[in-house]
Amino acid sequence: MTKIVATHKVVNVDKWKALESERREHMGAFADDIAGYVDPNGGDTVAVTMTVHDPEGLQAFLQSDACAALLEQHGVIQPVTFLTSLK
Repeated sequence: MTKIVATHKVVNVDKWKALESERREHMGAFADDIAGYVDPNGGDTVAVTMTVHDPEGLQAFLQSDACAALLEQHGVIQPVTFLTSLK
């Protein structure tokens, strides 16, 4: 399994935080240990980490209209940067 970190900016951090359970529900089909992070200094940059157990499924989801709608609903500002673990 691969650990992934996704970072991006959001329109409204409070709204993004309030939708955390929805993100976990959608990403839970592809990953475990899903956690969200916010800038402690009050900025608009956020991050999500997860341990991916279905990389092909995740990749397909990230390219879907359903994911695009979810990103828009959560106020995600493109680009989203993905980093993976070295292992």
